[in-house]
Amino acid sequence: MRTNTLRTIYIGLALLIALPALAADFSAESAGAPPADGVPEAVTAMLHADGVRVKGPDGKVAAEFWGRKAAFEGDPVSGFGIRFETIPEGALVGLAHFPDNGSDYREQHIPAGVYTLRYGLHPEDGDHMGAAPSRDFVLLTPAAADTEAAVNYSFDDLVELSYKVGNSHPTVARAQLADSDAAGPHVWQNDLDQWVVDLKTVGEPIGIVVYGHADE
Repeated sequence: MRTNTLRTIYIGLALLIALPALAADFSAESAGAPPADGVPEAVTAMLHADGVRVKGPDGKVAAEFWGRKAAFEGDPVSGFGIRFETIPEGALVGLAHFPDNGSDYREQHIPAGVYTLRYGLHPEDGDHMGAAPSRDFVLLTPAAADTEAAVNYSFDDLVELSYKVGNSHPTVARAQLADSDAAGPHVWQNDLDQWVVDLKTVGEPIGIVVYGHADE
C-alpha cells in the first residue's frame, strides 16, 4: 500500500565535476535565490527560495542546487529496485546551476548552464543491468526548454527533453540515500568516495552526489 504522507526523500545526483585531483574536502554554503535568467517562472515558483552552493577542493563553485518545495502530485512509482516510492516518475525535483563545464554519471559532457532535475528510472533491460545499485535516477534537462513544471513527464518525453543537453544518451544522475537531516548545508563522502550534499526539498532534506560517476 502506498503511503499518503511524504516521507523524507533523498535524491543522489552523481555528477562528475571537472576538478583537479582531490587534495581537500568539498564544502557547502547557502546559495540564495534560484537564478531567474533562462528559468521559466513556473519552475522557480516550485523551488525553495534558498539553495545550496557546493565548492570543490580548489575553493571554486562546483554547482548550485535548489530543491522543490511544492508537494508532489500524481501517483508515485514502486517496485523492485526502486527506492523512492513517494515520487511520481517524471516529476520535477529541483534545479541545478553549473558555472563551468562538467560531466554526468556516464561521464557525458554537461555544458555550463542551468538545468531542471526530474526523477526517472532506468529501463529493466540488458543494456542497463548493473548500471547502479537501484533503478532511481535524475535526468537533467535544459531549464529554458522545461516549460511544464507541474507535469510529470512520461519516460519517452523525459528522455527526449534530456537529449536537448546535447548528448547521445540522456544526461543522468544517480539517485541514492543521503547521510543525515542536518539543519544547515551538509556535505559528506559516501562509501564509493563520492561527495554528497544534503538539500532541502518539500520540507525535507535531499542528498545529492556532486562528485562521482559510474564504475564501468
